[in-house]
Amino acid sequence: MSLEGRIDEALFHRLMASAHIPLIGSALGGLLITISQLDSDKSHQFLTWMLLVYLVILLRWWLTHRCKRKLKKHGFNPLLMNKYCLTLALSGVAWGALGFLITDASPMTVVIVVTAIQAMVMGGVVTMAACIPAFLAFSLPAMLPSVLVFALGNSVPNFIMAVFSVIFYLLMIGVAFHFNKSLRHAQRVSFENEDLIGSLKEAYHKISAQNLELNHVAHHDILTGLPNRKLLAVRMQQAMEIAEVKNTSTAILYLDLNGFKAINDQLGHEAGDMALIEVSRRLGKVIRGSDTLARVGGDEFVIVLSDLQGNAAASVEMVANKCLMVFEQVFKIQSAERQLGASIGLAICKEGNTIEQLLSLADKAMYQAKLLGRGKIYWAA
Repeated sequence: MSLEGRIDEALFHRLMASAHIPLIGSALGGLLITISQLDSDKSHQFLTWMLLVYLVILLRWWLTHRCKRKLKKHGFNPLLMNKYCLTLALSGVAWGALGFLITDASPMTVVIVVTAIQAMVMGGVVTMAACIPAFLAFSLPAMLPSVLVFALGNSVPNFIMAVFSVIFYLLMIGVAFHFNKSLRHAQRVSFENEDLIGSLKEAYHKISAQNLELNHVAHHDILTGLPNRKLLAVRMQQAMEIAEVKNTSTAILYLDLNGFKAINDQLGHEAGDMALIEVSRRLGKVIRGSDTLARVGGDEFVIVLSDLQGNAAASVEMVANKCLMVFEQVFKIQSAERQLGASIGLAICKEGNTIEQLLSLADKAMYQAKLLGRGKIYWAA
């Protein structure tokens, strides 16, 4: 929906929200005018007019609630607004009929009638200016009869009253249009602010999502999704701090794949990528949720075992043997079966070790394991 359409809808909701005010005004106004004329010669005419006003009020009350139900169920549309304007025209016709009663009436009756009609029009400026067609639908039939009666009167005072009535009505139209313009401007600013806030929120969420994605890319291996060297250093630091606080141990397993180069050379880099993803998946099942599996090179992986209690060396060797066992099952890659293995260097963090020193010790131990042959483990000195 366009901005102008949204404004029309909002102002129509405003109009419907205050729909009960003109009904109450009509009921009180009609009653007071009729009471003031009970002693006049036209009392029966005023009683008939009051009956007409109250019938219109009941009809308008029913039609107004029907419009509200349709608005709630189906939403706003111009046709519904036009139908509601017709209900206001009924009230305008009823109040316009009062203007015909000033013919041959006493001066006081004329004053009361004219004042009452103009008061209803002025009230319409406040309650109906949100929708100019609604204001015109009520005010024009309400004002026109009395103007015609004055204009057709055979006296200068009547003509002057007609002129003053027209001037008054034009002033009320001007006020209504000015009020409507102010309401539309305020609603437009409100919607523009809402749209701006919505755009800013959307942009913020997009930027946040991009930052999360960039942060993930900066700290994770793109191929396997595993932590990279940068995130590995963070996880190692956390594990070492936990070990110091809880008086437990932290260990490193440095893995290098055996047979990976042959897959790359014979089947291509895509097959090599598939092999690395499968290795990551298998190794991920070996470690605990509190441990870390990271890819630090082409075919090199590091496992950080944190918060090791008791015989830490035995626990590390148990995990290392489980890692070797995941390579016992052949790898099915591009309809071909290939066997991979691993050489693993082991190191337990000692007091005073830095992250770089611990990784270096495990890396050197891994190379010693490779010298021993396929599928071996070796402890750092």
